[in-house]
Amino acid sequence: MYLKALEIQGFKSFPDKTTLTFEKDITAIVGPNGSGKSNISDALLWVMGEQRSRALRGGKMEDVIFGGTEKRSPLGFAQVSLTLDNSAGLFPIDAPEVVITRRYYRTGESEYSINRESVRLKDITELLMDTGLGRDGYSVIGQGRIAEIVSARSTDRREIFEEAAGISRFRYRKEEAERKLERTEENLVRINDKIDELSMQVGPLEKQAETAKKFLVLRDEQRTLEISAWMETLDRLHEQSETVNAEFQQASDNLAAANAELEGIYASGEEFSAQMRECDLETEAVREKLSACEARAAEGESAAAVLRT
Repeated sequence: MYLKALEIQGFKSFPDKTTLTFEKDITAIVGPNGSGKSNISDALLWVMGEQRSRALRGGKMEDVIFGGTEKRSPLGFAQVSLTLDNSAGLFPIDAPEVVITRRYYRTGESEYSINRESVRLKDITELLMDTGLGRDGYSVIGQGRIAEIVSARSTDRREIFEEAAGISRFRYRKEEAERKLERTEENLVRINDKIDELSMQVGPLEKQAETAKKFLVLRDEQRTLEISAWMETLDRLHEQSETVNAEFQQASDNLAAANAELEGIYASGEEFSAQMRECDLETEAVREKLSACEARAAEGESAAAVLRT
């Protein structure tokens, strides 16, 4: 297993995508101060999961993103990809190469992938265990690191030796299992406390349940009685409605008969009016004849008076 390539984009002093390829032989990176040599080793540590800003020579994680210059604007993310040779099958991945990628945004979001498949940081950490790689591995030794190892506590040196011996993976899994066991025990304690709390509530809850059952029974009885009362009222209203309908029909029949009788009276009145008009005409004719007779009588009396004289 060896480092085949390192691709950097937006990381510290590398705004543009830059790819460094490595062969199996020794590769030396040289350049003047400030040219970015240390940033390459920082990129290696960072892509392998380093989370401490101080270890990356920064104040905060956002400092790993290219901050801009007078001629270039700051970028919104940093990305580093590490390509490792896997022809010997050191990694449990069925591929000749293993490409680990890490991307970080200014918003604080992080993305990790192995061979372009999204993974967690934990997956990368477990993959690199016992290989000497990783953020705490011995594959990247910076300035002053030897002095730190020599002056380190025995427990810290033991972790380095365990990493080199290939047993750190088992220690990590043991610690992970112990943490899970501890969390499980804490959950059991909380569950037992909850069971005790619920046990104390069982009695009152049973009484409340019994009261609720009685309430439901009484409510059902009340509904049954209300329905019966409404049904009786409805039947009574139906009977009253039938009676009213019969009375209404009788009244309608009586009204029709009265209307027929009234029409007959109107017809008789019209006939009587016609007879009255005929009588008036006859009376007027008689009056005219009477007036004529009276006139002739007066003329006769006048003539008789003349004859007497």
